[in-house]
Amino acid sequence: MSKAEKEIAEYLADNGHTFSKELYDRNHHFFNTEVENYFAVASAISLCWTGHAKYDDDDFINYASKFIAGAIPKDKSIPANYYKRFGEESLDNALTNFRAYFRRIKHLMPDFNNCSIHDINRLQNRLLSQLNEYRNKGEITGIGPWLFLGSFKIILEDQKRLWDNEGLNTIVLPTGLEVNRGIVRLKNEGFKFMKDFDLQWLEETTGSLLDSYATCNMVHSHVVKIAEIGNTTAIHINSALYKYGRNDI
Repeated sequence: MSKAEKEIAEYLADNGHTFSKELYDRNHHFFNTEVENYFAVASAISLCWTGHAKYDDDDFINYASKFIAGAIPKDKSIPANYYKRFGEESLDNALTNFRAYFRRIKHLMPDFNNCSIHDINRLQNRLLSQLNEYRNKGEITGIGPWLFLGSFKIILEDQKRLWDNEGLNTIVLPTGLEVNRGIVRLKNEGFKFMKDFDLQWLEETTGSLLDSYATCNMVHSHVVKIAEIGNTTAIHINSALYKYGRNDI
C-alpha cells in the first residue's frame, strides 16, 4: 500500500468522524423526544439525508416522525412545503409508505440505546426480507434500498457508543448521489484500493429489491476496505464520501 493511499484513507476517516459528530449534534435531540418510535424518527431524518425533504428547520422531522409512527393524521401541506430533490409526490409517497411499513414492523424494534451491533445487523436482515415480501405483494411501494438503508445510517450516527465497534461494518449503509460521486472521484484519482471497483455497480438497476441490495452491499464492501485502511469504521467513511463527492473536503 502506498503512502498516498494510507493518507487519503486517514484523511477521509478524520473528516468523516467530524461530519458524523456534526450529524449527531444536529439530530440527537429528536430521538430523545420519541424514544418509543426510534425507528420512525430515523426514517424521517433519512428522508432529509437522501434529499427527499428540506432540512432547514425541525418542523419536518417533528411532523414526519409522528406521522410515520401513526400518532398524527396526514397534513397535505407538508410535502408541498418541504419537498426537495425528487418532488412533492415522491416525498408524499415516501411518507405514506414509511407509515404503512412502520406499522408492520414496529413490534420487531429492539431498544436501540442498549442493543448490540448483532441485534441491529439481525434487524436489518429481517426487515430486508419482510420489505421484499411487502413489495412483491404490492403492499409497500416507494421504499427501495436507498431509503431502506438510510434509516440504518441515521440509527448508527446516533449511537456513538457503537462508532468504534468493528462489528458496525456488517451493517450495510446507503450510498446515494453524493457518496457515489465520492467513490467515482476516488476511482478516477487512481488509488489502488479502487482498482477492482466496477463503476457499473453504481448504475441504476431495475432488478428486484434483493438484487439492488446486493449491489449496495458490494459498494459497501469497498467503503469497509477504505475504513480498514484508515483505521476507522464504515460509518465515518460513508460520511466522508458524502463530503468528498460534493468537493467539500
